[in-house]
Amino acid sequence: MKKEILGNTGKIVLDGRIDITNSNELKEKLYELKEAGVRKIILDMSNLEYIDSSGLGRIFYFFADYKKENGVMEIHNINNPNVKKVVEIVKLDKIITIK
Repeated sequence: MKKEILGNTGKIVLDGRIDITNSNELKEKLYELKEAGVRKIILDMSNLEYIDSSGLGRIFYFFADYKKENGVMEIHNINNPNVKKVVEIVKLDKIITIK
């Protein structure tokens, strides 16, 4: 998991697996970007192979909090069909912009 800041945009590149063992790290990186004053956060899922409910929950609850402060979040590059299916099943694609 790699975090980058480019101006007012923050990006987290997710790779491998996001599950109960490391979803808290994702939460920490999201809040670090928020505290740094970023107005837009991109989650790049191009190398993500698996995400469980703890990872999806971290994304959803952070987004709900971030949106209250006019933050924008997008999910980019869902390449793995299983990850895409899970995102669609929980309807995250109806809440957060997918590109």
